[in-house]
Amino acid sequence: MDEPIARIRPYKVEDEKQVRFAIAKAAMEGLASANTKTILHPVSLSLWALLAGLLIQYMGWWPKPGAGFLAYIGLILPLGSAAVPIILFSDWNNRWYFDDLSRRVLRGPDMVDLQEYYSRSPASGLWILEFSNRLVGLMSIDASPSNTEENHSDTAIIRHIYVDEPYRTTGIQQDLIDYAVQSAFTSNSSITKVKATSSRLREYVDQALDEAGFKYEGVLETVGMLRWQVRNRILTRDEWNKRQNS
Repeated sequence: MDEPIARIRPYKVEDEKQVRFAIAKAAMEGLASANTKTILHPVSLSLWALLAGLLIQYMGWWPKPGAGFLAYIGLILPLGSAAVPIILFSDWNNRWYFDDLSRRVLRGPDMVDLQEYYSRSPASGLWILEFSNRLVGLMSIDASPSNTEENHSDTAIIRHIYVDEPYRTTGIQQDLIDYAVQSAFTSNSSITKVKATSSRLREYVDQALDEAGFKYEGVLETVGMLRWQVRNRILTRDEWNKRQNS
């Protein structure tokens, strides 16, 4: 029996449905992280403890002295009930940004015709990460002079990065970024820098960009209840060459 293998290959038209689904997932995956971080924030935990205590006190559910350990099992209901408004409030405040991000991404100029868009420049590309002939990740770089973020012919932009969660612990997202960046720099000598954005809400992408040598270039925006930073990142050709020769 053949061992399953991982490979990075160019996008094909028959990948379209899976790629669009993965891009949509990538746009929304930060929401779960934002909600978890909000709910586990010390202020949220303190509020939960206060609400639970008030509810138990109001309903007279405190176990009587000597009632034994089993009496405390009844506190599961008020403890869980007190968490519900905090969870709903967190999601309600965080979700709007990710809904808007998803709409922006899915209406992006590349989404009209993926094959055609990423064929406009030799340094552009949309690559698929496969494992055992199954799509488990993707990466795209836009080096078109008409890209809306920069409109400079010397700049390539990472538009999409996604790896299925079970494969992130292998660090394969690092290989995907390195492969795409190398392709951009070697395909067009006029490309002098590659740009990206990242936040701590997608930790695996943020760490992979760090390992690839991307430096911080300022804050693009802040998002969610706790105002997490979405930061611009940049890797210059000079820095990339130094890393290749080290």
